[in-house]
Formats: sequence, C-alpha cells, structure tokens
Amino acid sequence: MKTTITILITFYSLIGMSQAKLGNTWITGYSGNGINFNNSNIVTKQGIYFPFKYFTGGHSCISDTVGNLILASDGFNIYDKMGSYLDGGDTLIPPYYFTVQDGWSSGSQTSIFLPMDSNKYYFITPTFSDIRYDDCYNNGGNCYFDLLLYNVVDMNANAGAGKVTERMKPLMLNANLRKTQMLACRHGNGKDWWLLKQEGDSANVHIFLFTQDSVHDKGVQVFSEPAWGVWDIRGQSAFNSDGSMYATSSHGSSSGLIFLADFDRCHGVLSSPDLIQMPWGSQQDPFDSSAIERLSTGLAFSPGRQFLYIISHWNIYQYDLTDSTWFHVSGLDTSHYWFQGYETAYTGPDNKIYIGNFGGGLKQMSRIDSPDVKGAGCNFCPRCLRLDSLGAAAFVGTPPCMPDYGLGAKICWPLNSGEVIDKSNEIEIYPNPASTILFIKTSLKNKRELYNAFGQLLLGTDKNEIDVSTLSKGMYYLKVRNLVRKILIE
Repeated sequence: MKTTITILITFYSLIGMSQAKLGNTWITGYSGNGINFNNSNIVTKQGIYFPFKYFTGGHSCISDTVGNLILASDGFNIYDKMGSYLDGGDTLIPPYYFTVQDGWSSGSQTSIFLPMDSNKYYFITPTFSDIRYDDCYNNGGNCYFDLLLYNVVDMNANAGAGKVTERMKPLMLNANLRKTQMLACRHGNGKDWWLLKQEGDSANVHIFLFTQDSVHDKGVQVFSEPAWGVWDIRGQSAFNSDGSMYATSSHGSSSGLIFLADFDRCHGVLSSPDLIQMPWGSQQDPFDSSAIERLSTGLAFSPGRQFLYIISHWNIYQYDLTDSTWFHVSGLDTSHYWFQGYETAYTGPDNKIYIGNFGGGLKQMSRIDSPDVKGAGCNFCPRCLRLDSLGAAAFVGTPPCMPDYGLGAKICWPLNSGEVIDKSNEIEIYPNPASTILFIKTSLKNKRELYNAFGQLLLGTDKNEIDVSTLSKGMYYLKVRNLVRKILIE
C-alpha cells in the first residue's frame, strides 16, 4: 500500500512539474504584448495580435510544457500563437454582447483555459444571452450574466494547428452570475480541474468539475454573506499555493469585505467561511476628500500562504492570515487618473506578485518582489515591469487569468462527510484481496464505483463483476450509494 501511494505521488508530482511552465508566457495589453518568464531575465515582445486586439481585463492564455505560447484569448475569441483566429475560435459568445463590446471582454476573470491529456483544452466564458443583455441595457432589468459556456479545443487537429471541436456548450442557462470572480484549481488527483464561479448579488459559489472526457455541475454552495452589490465589472477570486484556501473580492459595494474559506481539492468543497474587513485607514479617494476608498478590485496570496494581498483602486494592503494584522503597502503608483488605478493581481512564475492597471493605459506594471516578507520588507516595486521600449502601443493591461498550472497532486480518499466505511455487510465483495475478477453482492441499485487511493474515479458500472486484472497492486475503494468498502488488489 505504501509503495503504491509513493508511486502515485511521484507520478502525479511529475505531471505537475511538467505543466508548471504552462503559465510562463503572458499575453497582455493592446495587440497582445508578450511577457516571457522562461529565463532569469524577463523578455518582452511587441504585440502579435494585429489589427488591435485588446487583452486588458477578460483575457487568458496558456503555453506548452516548455513555456512557449500555444493559445490566447481576449475573452470572446481564441487565437493561435501566430495571432490568427484558431479554427472555430472566433465569436465564442452570443452576437449582441459581442458586437456591443467591440469583440473583446473588459471584465476581469471572464475567460480561462484548462489543460487536459492528449493536447485537449477546455475554454470557459461567462456571458450574456441576447435576451438578458437586451433586458439589462434597454429595459433596465436583470444585469447579471445568465450564461456560462465552455468550448473544447483539440490541438492535434488540423495537423497540429488546432481546432475548436465543441463550441459554446452551456454549463449554465438562465443563471444569475457575477461578471467577474471565476477561477479554477487543480483536483487533488493532479489531472482534473475544479472551476468556481460566484453567483450574482450573494456569496454563493457554483462549483464545476472538468474531467478528461466530461464536465459535471456539482451544484452551488450557499453562504449568508457578503452581498457584493450590483456594480460587478471588477473583482477577483484566488487560491493559495497549495489550493487549500479560496478568497474572492468584488468592487460591487463599499463594504470592503473579502470572503475567505478553506477548500478541499479532493471533493470540491468550501468550508470554514470567514469575512475580512478592509481597514478604513487614512487612504482617501483622491477625487473626493470626504470619502475613504476601500473598493477591492483584486487579491493574491503570497507563495508561502501567510499573507493575502488585497488590491483596491488606489491602494495595496497586506493582510497577515496568522495574526489578522494589516499593513498598507502603497498608494497609487502613478497620477490619480481613473484609468490608471490598480486592478487584478497574480503571482508570476518567479513568485513575485504582479498588479495590473484598470483600462490598460500604462506601459508598466507594478509588482511585489518579496511577497512572503511581512510589512515594508515585501518590497513593493512601482512600475518595475516595463514595456516602454516596445513602441507607442505597448500597454500592459493586467496579468492574464490563469490557475496554478503547476499545482501537483495530493492524496485523496473517496469519503465525503456523508459516506461511511460499510461495516454492516450491506455490500459483500469477494475475493478480497482480489487479482482477477471482483464479485459484488448487494441489494442497492446504485452504480458501483471504483476509486484509487487518490480518490480518482476509475470506473462506474451497473454490473456485479469488475475485472481488476489490469490494476496495479494496492488499496482501492468500492463505493455504492454512500457506502464504501476497502479492496486490496494483489
């Protein structure tokens, strides 16, 4: 058993290491300027997406296992590494909203790529249906996104040039979703992905599981607060470096509340919810001296998981998760102009935190060079990622929306809180240990599900015989309804 677990941990750790560089090239700003983290010195490249395409809010991208760009999106379309539309990758949202927004998304975290085996990728976008958009902007009605769509990309198609093989598949219809606050976390099995999407004016979180061959709606987790408010064009969700904690914030109200919860990567469950209140402090709105600004636009965990950096339009704060203390990192790093305020923040491949600017109107991006150090030692570096030399159109916008592609596996068990090891013999299995055929005897009509030691579902069947001859030696779990039996394969 111990040998089997060690082999599995090693195998899935190698998968995580091989995918660590999937986030090494960023596309950002007008025309898609490149920021390459593959070497010790960051290399920047002038935009390859002409005529002007805008990667300043809802954009995302993904690289191959050596860090070279494969795909990029402005939130509404998918482009290849040369700057052309991927086959089937244009206009991946309904036409009304697409046209009104000039063919690109300005809302943060409105697209994401999730890699799977065999050169397959999911691409996910929340958006408006034509009917909901018309109701919102012409009738003053419901202004929450009502669609969550996914697409499937096969990069083996077209002789390796790639193709969108499934377009605009609905995950949710007639929903009420925030325009921002969507992020993914790798499943504990090291292969699949959890996607978390915030609901409308509530703290509720919709959870989806993306596996190698299917997508599962795992329902919604309900939380009593905070209510984010209807002004939801800015906001961000984040996971910490081992995926055990989730945080989200929104610009939707002046409450200054941050939602924080533990996350179970094996079962996709949030628990121990908490609220963090941003400090009033003395940081005033530069356009209104009577108002104190604490509208959160983004956040990022430090790599060591001790600190949560909270970004507002004009300020950056460090929150110590161990003692609940605050440190004011910086005010605005440039002139007080609305389209130069702070926006979303992401940890780069170099373990520094990069902070974008609203509207994408600057040639520089600020960063925190030592995010694991408390207080002023975190070394805020204003406008230190510079694209000045790339030309007149070389704006940086914000970092692209990316999960932690390098996050490896952890040991998972198939036991949720409502499931128990069967000691009543309601499920009989024989022989146990088994080496060829496993026989099951039970009156339960539910599927028979076989899991490995990582909690990865290997098969589901209605039959009472399972061929285990091809499985590696070790401990497995048979689950029927909410009852589980341990099985030894030898």
